[in-house]
Amino acid sequence: MSGQQVRERFMRRFAGMTRNSRWVAWSIVLAFLAQALAGVFVGHYLLSLETTATSVALMVLTALFIGTRLRGLNNIVHECCHSSFSSHRADNVVLGKLCASLLTGCFRQYKDDHLSHHAHLGDYEHDRELGAIETLRLHDPLTLRTVLRHIVTPLTGRHLRMYSGVNMSRDDGPVFFALKIGLLVAIVMFSVFEPLTSIFFVILPLFYVFPTINFWTDCLDHAGLVGEEDELAASRNVLAPAPIRVLFFPRHDCYHLVHHLFPHVPAHHLKEAHEQLCADPEYREQPLAARPTHLNLTGLLARAES
Repeated sequence: MSGQQVRERFMRRFAGMTRNSRWVAWSIVLAFLAQALAGVFVGHYLLSLETTATSVALMVLTALFIGTRLRGLNNIVHECCHSSFSSHRADNVVLGKLCASLLTGCFRQYKDDHLSHHAHLGDYEHDRELGAIETLRLHDPLTLRTVLRHIVTPLTGRHLRMYSGVNMSRDDGPVFFALKIGLLVAIVMFSVFEPLTSIFFVILPLFYVFPTINFWTDCLDHAGLVGEEDELAASRNVLAPAPIRVLFFPRHDCYHLVHHLFPHVPAHHLKEAHEQLCADPEYREQPLAARPTHLNLTGLLARAES
């Protein structure tokens, strides 16, 4: 069975899945932003405490948490570029630009790159997303050595040039360009008055933790699969335990194979779509579709060690 056959079989069934209402869409954005800001305040409080192993561990976890909330905003940018986040079409553009600006990015450029990823998945010449990270070699077959390389890469910082930085493009319009400038000025001013809080709970999450999560997520989605011609074999679902999904896949993007097969399905319906697809034995038996992630990794490591 091919990805196209799966799409033809389920396309009509998924066509009626609803997007978020305007109120819900804006509330979700504000909730992620509020969680990130709350993390900064918690981090600031932890810095005021006596330095112990416990307080340091809590600070690390807080910085990680903030990075995951920024990942949530980035996932909303992704949904907006598919016009699948809000039922109000114009809000998909406004919220996409807003969230991209808060991450110092550009919605229009992200959308162009991401749609090329869907149209030319794994073709480095035309897939601008994967083409931009070709030197990180996600196309290498998965072996123990390759997996360890992907784990260690963020420790070397090799990924930062491709995943981090400030995009000062004016393509999203003057309002969002001004928002990015205002955000950067605010970070600089905050760094003057609260340097440690800014470094550990603003700059580090925004320019290191968040990009690192993005890189590792790309590895989970496509590592070892780049170049596969059929969509059913070119990406994978990550069926991790619920707490892991809530924290590191905050907008249900763990169902990445489902998303590539049905990019129009709103993110909050991806789990439901996956469950319906699993009723089809041909889909259910696909290792990349329905096999729990820990079993995939266990099998991989066993094959690599042998």
